Amino acid sequence: MKKIILSFLVYLSIAYSYAQTNARDSLKQLLQKEKTDTGRALLLNKLSFEYFESKPDTAMSLALEALSLAQQEGFEKGKAESLNRIAIAYDVFGNYPKAMELLLEALQINEKINNLEGIRRNYNNIGNLYIEQEDYQQGLDYYLKAKSLAESSNDKKSLSLTYVNIAEAYFFLKIFDSARSYANRANDVAVEIDYPRIIGTSLSSLGNIHFLREQNTLALEYHRLSIPYLRISENYVRLSETFLDIAKVFQKVGQKDSALSYARRSLLLAKETGFTKLVRDAGRFLSAYYRNMRIQDSAYFYQDVTKAANDSLFNQQKTRQLLSLAFDEKLRQQEITASELKTEEERKNNLQHAAIVVGLISFILLFFILSRSIIVKEKFIKFFGIVGLLAVFEFINLYIHPYLGEITNHSPFWMLAILICIGALLVPLHHKLEKWITKIMVEKNKKIRLEAARKTIATLEPSFANLSSKALGKDEASGGEGKQTN
Repeated sequence: MKKIILSFLVYLSIAYSYAQTNARDSLKQLLQKEKTDTGRALLLNKLSFEYFESKPDTAMSLALEALSLAQQEGFEKGKAESLNRIAIAYDVFGNYPKAMELLLEALQINEKINNLEGIRRNYNNIGNLYIEQEDYQQGLDYYLKAKSLAESSNDKKSLSLTYVNIAEAYFFLKIFDSARSYANRANDVAVEIDYPRIIGTSLSSLGNIHFLREQNTLALEYHRLSIPYLRISENYVRLSETFLDIAKVFQKVGQKDSALSYARRSLLLAKETGFTKLVRDAGRFLSAYYRNMRIQDSAYFYQDVTKAANDSLFNQQKTRQLLSLAFDEKLRQQEITASELKTEEERKNNLQHAAIVVGLISFILLFFILSRSIIVKEKFIKFFGIVGLLAVFEFINLYIHPYLGEITNHSPFWMLAILICIGALLVPLHHKLEKWITKIMVEKNKKIRLEAARKTIATLEPSFANLSSKALGKDEASGGEGKQTN
């Protein structure tokens, strides 16, 4: 039976690893096909997330590329998501102030556009930063904010993640009942949606909680239960930590051989995956273990391992600081480019608005000129009067639209409501102006046509009079000759 279970877990591990690789390949294929910059920005951010646990440098580069595209297009949601990803990378590099700065910037953008999912992510990541800096209460406060948003959207994947974060915060605050409650809730939701990552993490958290409450048997059971799920989800950071936690439990209950075995497994996994901090922690445990066993050679050996890991961490910190400076400069250059593009876009919009105003004025002047012509018919005046008024009102709508977006935070409901109110005011005014203008212009056109007709008649009257006189004289002459012959 054990062999069957082991085989099944190996199969799940292989399947999950394949799914992760396949997810990256699928995203890369979608990127090649995607034509829009906004679509590419979203895909790049998704791909960036896939690399954070293995290649944070690659994750940062992808997020920066996404940010550049989002800024060029004025895509606020994409910009906020990119800043969130970049902040996570700075967190991995240990640059907490820069990570916090970018997260707060992303949060402001998400609040402005009312992107609740983005706000929830920002809250969770801000909470993570506070926890890493051992400000556990502040971290808990942000986790609770994220929890409210996850519950309102009924996003169970996000909810399970937030629950396990809250459990960790309560654990560090040593409020173990609350920590256990939230770890269990995280596990329940994760099991419901089959989310191995959070199942493994929540079980490991429960193990730590029971260990600090000196419930060693339960602690050991929960840690062992977490291992298959951590393997399946490739959460090797937590798996290495769990191996070391199990070693501590065995050490406490006096099973020294088992403690040594799990501590070595923790160290080996940390070395294989390149988690230097975990190499240091496991090396420190093993050095103390052999020192207590009075095996000095091994104690010194692992002491050297610990020292080498510390030195490496220091060098990595310096390297990451240099990388952070380079990324800062790249980010600054992107902001300059985005600012220049925005200025150019505003200039083009201003020119287009000016052209529209000139066009409207020209149309109105042409309308008044043509309305004075006697060859223009009444229907023509009415038609172009309506067109002119519609053009003016549509220009007003076009001009105020950006301001409406700022006032309403681009809320479709409020923008539609305000436009309906404006329309309700403009329609009656439009009809009154239409009647007034067309009446005036039509009547004026009639007067012009009538006056032109009178002038024409006045000009032609002398000619008609001469013709009449000549015709009358001719008739008289004809009448005299007739009498003589008769």
